[in-house]
Amino acid sequence: MTTVRRDLGLTRGEEQRAAQRLRREYPWLAILVLDPEDDDDWRLCPRVSPHPSIPVGQPVELLWCADSPGDGRVIEYTCTCGMTNYELLSYGGIYRIRRVTVPRDDVPPVSYTGGWRRPEAYEWWRRVLSGQAR
Repeated sequence: MTTVRRDLGLTRGEEQRAAQRLRREYPWLAILVLDPEDDDDWRLCPRVSPHPSIPVGQPVELLWCADSPGDGRVIEYTCTCGMTNYELLSYGGIYRIRRVTVPRDDVPPVSYTGGWRRPEAYEWWRRVLSGQAR
């Protein structure tokens, strides 16, 4: 956490308030990110790919299906440090988004949405990353 505090210019108090808010509002994320035994709590994230934003306003609910459309080529992907990560897949000119999440009662661990051409697929991908679609 020291590195994050220094990089963001946070005071120790600001860091503690941010951690408290994270634990209160996003306890599942706090478990992944905040390790009381570790001084640099953010090291669990490899920081090599984008993180999807938290939902903004009323995000568009995409229709997700657990049936796999087969093997696609991964074009883009989000970081795997959270409970849910996404991949933009190409199937010979048709694009889909794959959602991989921790097992929960109401959500399959792997599901797919889409069936778009490239421009529309990238627009939906942007919406997922920005928190405008889920």
